[in-house]
Amino acid sequence: MNTDYNLYKIFLYLFEEKSISKTANKLYVSQPAISYSLKELENQLGYTLFYRNSKGIEPTIEAKELYGYISTAFNILEDAEERLKNLNNLKTGSIRIGITSHIEFFYLSKYILNFRKLFPGIKFEFVHKSSSDMVEMLEMRNLDIIIDIMPITNKKNISKLSLSKVHTCFCYNREILKDIKIKKIEDLLKYPLILPSSSSFIRQKFDEYMIEKNIKLDPVLESDTPEMMLDMIHNGMGVGYLIEDSVLNNDNISIVSFDNKLPTFDVSCFFINDFLTTASKKFIETLKNDK
Repeated sequence: MNTDYNLYKIFLYLFEEKSISKTANKLYVSQPAISYSLKELENQLGYTLFYRNSKGIEPTIEAKELYGYISTAFNILEDAEERLKNLNNLKTGSIRIGITSHIEFFYLSKYILNFRKLFPGIKFEFVHKSSSDMVEMLEMRNLDIIIDIMPITNKKNISKLSLSKVHTCFCYNREILKDIKIKKIEDLLKYPLILPSSSSFIRQKFDEYMIEKNIKLDPVLESDTPEMMLDMIHNGMGVGYLIEDSVLNNDNISIVSFDNKLPTFDVSCFFINDFLTTASKKFIETLKNDK
C-alpha cells in the first residue's frame, strides 16, 4: 500500500462526520491540516472524494465505494490489535505440542488440566509424528513445543528443559496369566511378549540393553501405540513392555519385579526461545515450576 495509513484514517472521519471542523476536533489537528491531507489523498487516488455544501461536505460516489473497503480494513486491524492484546493477556491463543502418545497419556495430562483452569481461553493441539519430523516442524514454526524421550543433540537453536525420569516395566494380566513366574530377564523367553515397534526409540534402547545381555526376544505383537499394547495385555495376550506410570493403578495388571534394572528415559521439553508465544512461554514456565 503506497498511500499513507493516516490519510485513510482522516478519510474515514471525514466520511462519518461530514465536516472538516468536526474531524479536526476529533483528531486534535488544525482544519488546514485536514484539508491538506484530503487534497493529498485525492491527488494520489485521482478522484474527488467530497463536495462542499452549506452543511459541510458530501461524499462522492467514489468516496462511498472507497469507504466500504477502508472501513472493513480498519475493523480488521482493530480486531487484530484486540486479539494481540488478548494473546498477551492469555485470554486466547493456542499451544501446539509435538509428542509421542505414551508420554501424553501419563505425563502431560495433569499439567494441561491445571493450566486450563488458570487460562481457559488457551487451546491445545497435539501432533504425533516421528522425532525428526517434529524437529522440522518446530524449526518451521509449525510447533511451539516438543515433549519427547528421544534426545535432540544436533540442533544448537533448540533449547531443552529436562522434566522427569521415567521407568519402564514388563507387566501382565494376573487374572488370565496366573502361572507367570519371572525373576530374571532371561525368563521372558518363556512367554509371549508384546513390545513397542522396532522403529521406536524406547524399543531401540531396550534392544541395545538386551544385546548387552546376549538375549534376543521374539515378540508376538509389536505396536506403535501403547494403548493397543495395554489393551492386548488386559486381554491376556502376553507380557508387555511399557512405561511404568502408564500401567500403575490398572486393575488386574501386575508389574514384573526383576533382579535386573530395566532402562530409564528422560522426558524433556524442546523449544526455540525466539519462536515462543506468550501462551507457550507460560506453559513452559508451568512445567519448569512443577517438575
